[in-house]
Amino acid sequence: MKHFNSSRWQFVLILLLLTVALTACGNTDEKATAAIEKPEKVVPVTIEQVTAIDLRDIFILPASLEAWEDLTLAAEIAGPVRKIHFQEGARVKTRDVLLEIDPETLQTNLAMQEENYQVSSRKLKRYRQLEAEGLVSRQELDELQNSQTAAATALRATRLQLAKCFPKAPVSGIVDRHFVDRGEYVDLGKPLLRLVQVDKLKVIVNVPEKDIQFLQVGQSVEIIPANIHGDLPEERIGTIAYLAFSADESTRTYRAKITIDNSAGHLRPGMIVRARFLRRHLTQVITAPLYAVLDRDGEKLVYVEEQGVAHQLPVETGLSVGRRIVIKSGLSAGQALIVKGQQLLIEGARVQVEEK
Repeated sequence: MKHFNSSRWQFVLILLLLTVALTACGNTDEKATAAIEKPEKVVPVTIEQVTAIDLRDIFILPASLEAWEDLTLAAEIAGPVRKIHFQEGARVKTRDVLLEIDPETLQTNLAMQEENYQVSSRKLKRYRQLEAEGLVSRQELDELQNSQTAAATALRATRLQLAKCFPKAPVSGIVDRHFVDRGEYVDLGKPLLRLVQVDKLKVIVNVPEKDIQFLQVGQSVEIIPANIHGDLPEERIGTIAYLAFSADESTRTYRAKITIDNSAGHLRPGMIVRARFLRRHLTQVITAPLYAVLDRDGEKLVYVEEQGVAHQLPVETGLSVGRRIVIKSGLSAGQALIVKGQQLLIEGARVQVEEK
């Protein structure tokens, strides 16, 4: 009986061992099958070859155009407008007579005063001879001298008043607008016309506090006209003529005045343009697209591709310029930077490079 029990337990033990062995073989087969059915995942990516480049750090601000000279001439004497010599849009030169305010009364007064002056001058000359001969007193001569001086003063005053009947252009430019018509009576101080000088223009820009430190008088600025009609605007080069020292109280910006040539006459005062300023020029720096840099747990990193494998590199970033960011350390020229598909990667992941 004892021998029978021992044989039975041996048989049970053998069955258990066979069961474990078969189970192990089954698991191995399942893993092998799973490995065949699930090959290692390959992530499609796009790369960019890293190169050192020169980079212009720029900023663009809206601006407006103003005439170089914008003058409103007012009447310096009252009277009816007799003639208008230049119509709106006409070009005038410095000292051209622009219009006439009826001078007839003043011309009559001037003729009388010129005659009075001539008479007093001749009389004074004769009295000087008589005074030398002792025929008139010194007091009489002095009185006549004073009379002649008063006549000369009145003559000069009338000539000045008469000149005000013929207002002249203080600068060369274009008659932009008339405020009076021929025959209209004007009072002293009434606006007569507007004169603008547009061969060169002023570009007015309000510069933020953070950017004013990068600008200086004499610096070149690119001026970009508005692209209203869909054609490519022609850029112009202007020069900073003035930078305000105090900020505007409401906007906290600084007024900059830029001069720009407009001899062709394509630009007009009041137009909206853009001004492109240069903050700084960076030489031979490593950059990456902004979207290629990932932020994981506060650490900046990028992925590079090497022989079909993605490698994670921590980087130190610097200045952002447009859609790119300067990489101060961690990335070198010649490496293949992954710029698309990097969000799906981990260190050592298999990748397949696709064309852009």
